[in-house]
Amino acid sequence: MFEIVPSQWMKKCFEEIDFAFTDFQKATLVWNAPGKLRKEILDALEDLSKETGNQNLKRQINERLDYEKKALKIFIYNQSGKYVYVVENMEYESCGFFVDYDRALKYAKKYMQTYELKCRINKQLIVANDEDEIVRNPWRGNPNLGFENEEYCAYNGDAVASVTLNMYGEIERVCSYELPEEEKIVDGYKVGRFEYHFIKMPCPLQAGTPVKDIRDGSYYILGEGEEEWNRYLERIEEKKWYVDFSDIQMMCYGLTESGIWSHEHINPLYIEVEFPTYIEDDPKRQALRYAMEAMGDYLSHKSNGKEFCPDLVLKYARKYAGRSQKARRYYAVDVRIKRNFIEYGDCIL
Repeated sequence: MFEIVPSQWMKKCFEEIDFAFTDFQKATLVWNAPGKLRKEILDALEDLSKETGNQNLKRQINERLDYEKKALKIFIYNQSGKYVYVVENMEYESCGFFVDYDRALKYAKKYMQTYELKCRINKQLIVANDEDEIVRNPWRGNPNLGFENEEYCAYNGDAVASVTLNMYGEIERVCSYELPEEEKIVDGYKVGRFEYHFIKMPCPLQAGTPVKDIRDGSYYILGEGEEEWNRYLERIEEKKWYVDFSDIQMMCYGLTESGIWSHEHINPLYIEVEFPTYIEDDPKRQALRYAMEAMGDYLSHKSNGKEFCPDLVLKYARKYAGRSQKARRYYAVDVRIKRNFIEYGDCIL
């Protein structure tokens, strides 16, 4: 099985306080593991199913594995010719249309390598008669929060299923609405299932700490720390809130290109404690470092009920915005120069 705690900082903290996840929680972390291929996730779940003594978890994993196998099998099936496979980029732009999945996959691989981007393949119903105008509703509300849509709705162009691919044509994710009865068995909104289970865990971090989101390399400043996290867990129990995996989150502040500190909610398992590294001859990186240091000091003091140099936070955020604007102008000029060279058939070395 792959590492279920991607943050080395959090992993070390758990080891120091002797905290360990249950098999049920491990299954949740595997299912939601960022950056893993679908096959890697399903293989890890199968391994866990063989090892665990939790019979309820074993049953749930086997239900999920069975569903995923059927979902991919029916996705590939189009013997009736009622569907068309649409290759599209991640900007939702259609790039090709095919009768069978294999041909669509072959084209998607070629397209991704040519343009160095990722694609998905959508399976679209070809509406041929009145019956086709009524389809399963892909937008289902969470009944635990009082929201639930009708199971069927008027056709509005949504795919019946899709697969998201990496640059090598390997499947990252399958999303299917083709198996209504089987889908009910593995319904992610069922509170007792493992897929999106809320995990109560320690979070020994402090407000004002510089961190990096390991999923995309973005830098942030923690807006809250261990005390706030513990109060959050206490409120969940006291008020008996419905929570799921998406609610495992801490508030972080990231600096936008326009110099605005915008807040995000990030799972602490996906953040490393890290300050932006120094890059020589990179004024934008230096501006980011100064801005993060100022914001970190400000939030650290704020968590203790004190105010510390808010003017510095504004000063360095503005400087970063100025550096970002210069960088964008240089990039635009560089792109125009390259475009001119390409148009006239010259080479850039």
